[in-house]
Amino acid sequence: MEGSLLYVSRRLASPADVQDIVSASRVRNARLQVTGALVACEDRFAQILEGPRPGVDALMDSISRDRRHADVDVLLYDDIERRRFPGWSLAYSGASVFVDGLIRALADRPSSEPDPHHLRRLINIMQEFARAVD
Repeated sequence: MEGSLLYVSRRLASPADVQDIVSASRVRNARLQVTGALVACEDRFAQILEGPRPGVDALMDSISRDRRHADVDVLLYDDIERRRFPGWSLAYSGASVFVDGLIRALADRPSSEPDPHHLRRLINIMQEFARAVD
């Protein structure tokens, strides 16, 4: 069974760092057979990683130690039967004021559980970004 993980984090990366992350991630994700999407807003990241759980776990271990991220918060990690981003080692979208607000609502939530409605909206938006650049 494969897994799909969604996390948000506080962005400490410069624009040049983000381009380095995207380039390196596309190569590494392909090697680990992981697909997904990344949104980099002004002060937040949101990323979906999908694939074999050992590959997803290895990437999350690396992300959690990466100094270009802080406050990494895994919002969802489910088993999946079908990937949302099968053709993308990493679909990438830059800043969006709307998406930034949605990520902020998930990251700064008052309870330990994320709002399922906000989760679905973020996932759907990330899928739309990937389709738009496909």
